[in-house]
Amino acid sequence: MTSIKRSNSGKNASLNLPLPSKKAAKSVADKTAPSQKIFYSIVHTIPGRIRFRIPLLAKDTEYANQLKSAIESDPRVTYVRANPQAASIVINYKIDVISDNQMLAHLINLIQTAQDVVVPKEIMAKSIVGAIFDALINLIDSTRKINQARNVIVYRRFKTDVWERLLSTSRSIIKRLKSATMFILPNKRWRLRGNNEVNSQPLKLKSASEPDLV
Repeated sequence: MTSIKRSNSGKNASLNLPLPSKKAAKSVADKTAPSQKIFYSIVHTIPGRIRFRIPLLAKDTEYANQLKSAIESDPRVTYVRANPQAASIVINYKIDVISDNQMLAHLINLIQTAQDVVVPKEIMAKSIVGAIFDALINLIDSTRKINQARNVIVYRRFKTDVWERLLSTSRSIIKRLKSATMFILPNKRWRLRGNNEVNSQPLKLKSASEPDLV
């Protein structure tokens, strides 16, 4: 009679699954951790104007930019001035469209949630125009190289034909035009806003070189 010997190894078997690395675990923890509470105080308030003192403004430049951007995205706000050195921020708003209490509650909410705001990038008018001129010059250079290669194949030597003279002249004109345009254009910055910001504002350009009011 044959006996069957059963092994209990199945009961003691364990799954040797790889553990996540410390870096990955820390990354997941940072994503799931709630945002820290931002401490603030109200310095003064009058209808249409309020000043906050927020200690984090003096310590975290990124947070200061995020908060300013979040407040500026509200169409009811007419003016925002942040002073990181004094850890304060001043907001002017339209008193005929929202009550003071409602605006206060709204601003306090933005103070607490500004860390989740994506700061819009600033671009200069000169950089846009310069990029356009550079693209034209690169296009002319590429066309000249193609024409020169064609001349070498056809004439067995480099030859300055009508197209080469025309392209060379056009390149010189565009470079001079670029220099004159860049000299005339003011150093004006534009702020690009997208749909990922607070209140989901539509894509638009807003001047960021407006003078600060006192």
